[in-house]
Amino acid sequence: MVKKINRWVFYRITRLSIRAKWLKTNLSDLSNIQSRVMGITLASIVDPDSEMMINPTIDYKVGEKYYIKKYDSKGDVEKFITISKTSNGYSISLVGHELIDGTTHKYHFDIWFNDSYGQLIIERFRKNLKRRRDKMEIEIRKDDEKTLNLILNKTKKSY
Repeated sequence: MVKKINRWVFYRITRLSIRAKWLKTNLSDLSNIQSRVMGITLASIVDPDSEMMINPTIDYKVGEKYYIKKYDSKGDVEKFITISKTSNGYSISLVGHELIDGTTHKYHFDIWFNDSYGQLIIERFRKNLKRRRDKMEIEIRKDDEKTLNLILNKTKKSY
């Protein structure tokens, strides 16, 4: 029995150490430009006002692509971020304009990330997209339940 317990503890510790290595992301490996673009991308993913889109099919011609669109107060597109899977990593294209101190600054950046950082960004994208979708479905179901209750009450009154 003690041997089984020791084996189970060893298994858990080994599994935890392997997972910790997988989850470990050292941002010091990134250049200054990469870390800033990654910060902008992750902030845009979390922003509830941003529009998140995904390519529904993974085609060898089009590739695996994710899109983030952010609008300014006038309704114009302020930022458009494209996350693309390439053969040797991920490419983030950041296009937009910012109004800083009364001056409009236009920019276009294409930055490459290795697979581990690309997967980190994609996982955050998917989690946030799932969270938004679940929230939307709950809102839709809530309205459906009200409508069904009204229909049920109407049919009960007709008897």
